[in-house]
Amino acid sequence: MTPTAASLLIGQVGHTRRLPRHHSLRYRVASVLVDIDGPEAPRSEGWVFGFNRPGLVSLYTKDHGSDKSPLRSWVEQRLKEAGSTSPIGRIQLLAAPRILGLAFNPVSVFFAHNPQGDLAGLIFEVSNFHGGRCAYAFPIEDRADHEDAQYLETSKRFFVSPFNPVDGHYRFRLSRTDDQYRLSIQLIRDGDVVLSAAHTARLKPLQRRALQSAAWLVATNTTRIFFGILWEALRLRLKGLATFAPRRGTSDTLPGRH
Repeated sequence: MTPTAASLLIGQVGHTRRLPRHHSLRYRVASVLVDIDGPEAPRSEGWVFGFNRPGLVSLYTKDHGSDKSPLRSWVEQRLKEAGSTSPIGRIQLLAAPRILGLAFNPVSVFFAHNPQGDLAGLIFEVSNFHGGRCAYAFPIEDRADHEDAQYLETSKRFFVSPFNPVDGHYRFRLSRTDDQYRLSIQLIRDGDVVLSAAHTARLKPLQRRALQSAAWLVATNTTRIFFGILWEALRLRLKGLATFAPRRGTSDTLPGRH
C-alpha cells in the first residue's frame, strides 16, 4: 500500500445495524486522497479545486488533527503514542472535501509511509455531530504484509451515534490499490456484531476533468452525508431504539480535542 497520486474517489457508504433492530442505508459519496504537505501535495485547480484555499471543492488541513500543532506533527505524535518507531515520510489523507466551504467527515483516514514508501501507520479520525473528534492510531511497520489488506482492532472510546453507548470495540479492514478502495468497520459488543459499515470507491486522478464529470455528486456531497445521517437517525428513533447522551466534558463534545 504505497503512496498514490492525488485522487478523487467516487463510491458509496453503507451501514447495516444488526442489533437490537435490523436497519440499513446506502448513499453515494465523493472523497479525495491527497498528500498533506511536501512536493506531492496537490495543486489547486482554479476555482474548481482548492488546497488550503477557497474553491468549489476544497480541502483544508486545518480541518483535521489538532489546533495546537501542525498536522504532520500531530500524525507523528499519534503514531508514536501508539507504539510506532518508524520515521515518517509521505502522509496522505483520505477525507470528504469541503463543498462551497462546508464539509462533514464521519471518518477520515491518514496513511503514513516511511521514507522508503512502505505503509508505516494508519490513523482513523472519527467525528461526531457535536464537533468532537477522536483518533484511532495503528503502527504498521512490524507487519510483513504492508501491501495486503490491514485488519485492525481497538476498543471504542468515543461517542458517535446516539443509538450506541461508548462501549464495545471496533474491527477495521482496509485495502487500497491504485484504483480501488475499501474500508469496512464493525462495532462489536459482548461478542455480537452490532453495526457494520463499509466505504467502497474507485480512484481517479484529482484533476479538473474528473471533478467536472462528477459535478452533481460532488456538489451535493456534504448535503447528502449530513442530511442522510439525520434522516436515518429519525427512522431509527421511529423504530423505537433507545438513545444515549454524549459524555459531557470529554472529547465527545470538545471540538478538535484528541
